[in-house]
Amino acid sequence: MPDSRFRVSYILVIILLGILVFALGFTHYSTKNPQNVYQIYIDGEIIGTVESKTDFEEFINKKEESIKKKYDVKKVEVPNGVMIKEVTTYNNNIDSNEEVYKRIVKKKQFTIKGVAITIKNKGEKNVKPKYIYVLKKQIFDDAITQLIKSFVNEDDYKSYMESTQKEIVDTGKVIKDISIAEDITYKSSYISIDKEIFTDSSTLAKYLLYGTTKKQSTYQVQEGDTIETVANANKLNVQEFLIANSNFKSENALLYTGQEVNVGLINPLISVVVEINGVSDEEKNYSVNVQYDENQVQGVEYVKQEGENGLYRVSREYEYINGQLSDTINLNTIELKPSVDKIIVKGSKEIPHVADLSHWAWPTDTPYTITTYFGYRWGSMHAALDIYGPGYGSNIYAANNGTVVETKGGCVPGNISCNGRQGNYILINHNAGNYYTQYMHLSSILVKEGQVVSRGQKIATMGNTGEVYPTPNSSSPYSGTHLHFAAWRGYPHRGGTPFDPFTLYR
Repeated sequence: MPDSRFRVSYILVIILLGILVFALGFTHYSTKNPQNVYQIYIDGEIIGTVESKTDFEEFINKKEESIKKKYDVKKVEVPNGVMIKEVTTYNNNIDSNEEVYKRIVKKKQFTIKGVAITIKNKGEKNVKPKYIYVLKKQIFDDAITQLIKSFVNEDDYKSYMESTQKEIVDTGKVIKDISIAEDITYKSSYISIDKEIFTDSSTLAKYLLYGTTKKQSTYQVQEGDTIETVANANKLNVQEFLIANSNFKSENALLYTGQEVNVGLINPLISVVVEINGVSDEEKNYSVNVQYDENQVQGVEYVKQEGENGLYRVSREYEYINGQLSDTINLNTIELKPSVDKIIVKGSKEIPHVADLSHWAWPTDTPYTITTYFGYRWGSMHAALDIYGPGYGSNIYAANNGTVVETKGGCVPGNISCNGRQGNYILINHNAGNYYTQYMHLSSILVKEGQVVSRGQKIATMGNTGEVYPTPNSSSPYSGTHLHFAAWRGYPHRGGTPFDPFTLYR
């Protein structure tokens, strides 16, 4: 009997222990089931865990209604640098959507889906690219079109785009090409709302034109104002004024008292390049040939032959960058009518080193183009004439008799700071009326300091040394070719005053 009871008790204990082990094992297994959750990272650092990615993103969308209204978007995205990663875990510690949202807000700005635009200058590795952010690429495309119309007449632009330009019969102009000088790339991206994101093309077009979204300066027209006087008073040239006020078609347009006009200085972020082919009939001014009669005393003067202007038909290719003439190439020149020199005979028993202030020689060959006049340009005074024509290496002449007081050479194209940005240059003292003339950006110099030169004497050749625009490079070695021709009363930069060289020829 005792053995039988002992066996029964032993069996019961075994059964009870089995039940206990089973119960404990089941409980442990049931509380450690793996589950799929979503871990939230900021820049690689985990900041929380949420149960559902979809619920979390919907929670953000509800919290950021103001962003959706501001940008008229349907969805607000997580910030850049935030990653949501699905994991399988036994850890039951789940954060609320609110908790994780607040942690993100403290460190990052939310994003919206848009387009990031990168603008790079071609061939200029040291210039930082510009970035523009828009909701849609079409906004940027429309803004570019509006920007182009700031520099190109709308009717001309339409004819060019529709290929309906009229061919040149005798004279006229046609647009050959319109392009953007910079490299522009587009990339769909999630853009942080702390960036300036453009939502309409008009605002972006003004930003591309002025380089800022700030309100531009305006001016109220006074009685007697003209476009030229308003532009000069606000350190603009006429072309810059017309670009900033596209409702005016020419510098001769009338202003009325009280009219408000824009006088902000344009600073385009993109270079709109317009190439134009043009044919025009241009007068060739007759030359004045002064002959000296050694049998006559100084002061004796008479006209041996009256002068008569000639006429040329000139074909050119023009390049404009943001409305400013940057380069021109003579394609063909036909003489329609030859010019006749005016011959003046003057008595002289020696070659005078003193200028005859009544007659000045033009400093370049013809035909020529004035690319920049004396006056304000890009917010500063351009105290000279920029003359192009007929091209690189063409002749440069002394405007009048005088003494060469300065020559500076040694510059090569592309060195914009050579001789203080002037490049190779010559300065002549005309020894009368305190007049000096200056010839800059030369290719070669043919005279030396102290030399007496005569009116119309070849003294140099045209070049593109020093600071010129556009800057010459290996693919375009003759870019920026022109003569910077300056006239001074008094020694330049030593008390002298520059004046418009055109007044010498009037």
